[in-house]
Amino acid sequence: MSYIISPPEDAALQAHLHKLRTQLHEDPELSWQEHRTTRLVRQELEALCLEPVPLGLPTGTAALLRGALPGPTVGLRADLDALPITERTGAEFSSRVPGVMHACGHDIHMAALLGAARLLAARRDRLAGNVLFLFQPAEEAATGAMQVLEQGLFRRVPVTGMLALHVWPGLAQGQLGIRSGAILSAVDSFEITVTGRGGHGSAPERACNPIPAGAALASALTTLRANDLPQAEPAVTAVTCIQAGTCNNVIPDRCILLGTIRTFSARTRAQAKARLEALTAGIAAAWGCTAAVGWTDGTPALCNDAGLAAAMERAAVSVFGKSGCVQIEPQMISEDFACYGSEVPICCALLGVGSPVGLHSAAFCPDSSVLLPAARFLAESAWSVLEDARA
Repeated sequence: MSYIISPPEDAALQAHLHKLRTQLHEDPELSWQEHRTTRLVRQELEALCLEPVPLGLPTGTAALLRGALPGPTVGLRADLDALPITERTGAEFSSRVPGVMHACGHDIHMAALLGAARLLAARRDRLAGNVLFLFQPAEEAATGAMQVLEQGLFRRVPVTGMLALHVWPGLAQGQLGIRSGAILSAVDSFEITVTGRGGHGSAPERACNPIPAGAALASALTTLRANDLPQAEPAVTAVTCIQAGTCNNVIPDRCILLGTIRTFSARTRAQAKARLEALTAGIAAAWGCTAAVGWTDGTPALCNDAGLAAAMERAAVSVFGKSGCVQIEPQMISEDFACYGSEVPICCALLGVGSPVGLHSAAFCPDSSVLLPAARFLAESAWSVLEDARA
């Protein structure tokens, strides 16, 4: 069943959304610099006669659609920022900003949400409740959602839940991935400093080289998941950078390792951190070195509310068909949309774009044909949540 009347093919809306996506993709902006992007989005929302909702932030915008019938408020969210990557897609609408591109699909997210706003605004006379449209800055910096919360958006505009989608290269175009519970991981970053004693490369016995200790530690951390954490729950530890030394005949004093841990529960998150610290201390000591671990806590795991997930699943079946709605396994990417879960129920779905390259690739560029079904899905999802509230 379709909750709103929106034909699967709407050439005028598809053309408008492609134009918006092109403008957004050609003019990407980094986190907290999304001023032009904010102006473009705000103009689109104003054209729909939506009620502005101040965010109290330098970038980003929000607006409220008030339905003609009484009911609660549901929120829909998209992210604005791009990445510091030089584009190599070959698209006619490639980035015109040197060294910056939309390599994570945020241009798709924004255009789709603006399309959903159009669909819902055209049907406000039958809308039982309200819809909050949130265009959030600085997702890539993982600080935007927390700033929105700190500014008290949901105290000023209480919502029954927040919904979002994220493009996903691992699903075919025409598929929508959804699940109840954890769908995206928590991420925590670590910086390990292994300290030894520097010296001349000709006399290693007079020094204490931290590089072998760092190499042993990097190797050991790759087995952290297999040997030390619950087997029933996915977790990933990755060492992504090793820095040590400056030339070929000097043993350095320090070796620095950078990496991340990704988990799906508070228990496993704590266990992984504790085990990493224990391994670090033990391996460093075995090589005659000392070590210190610094942590940068990232976003929590994104856990979909069961009721919202059911509503989004019904919307997905309406738009993509039963075969196009996929119960997806938890994925090891992270999203700061998860932060909203500390105050309101949330649910995020993964929109298949069938890309041969992954997110954050310089060659990532989904086809614009995903825009209309994505817009319909977001609109149907909001409508479905509000209909549930009436039942």
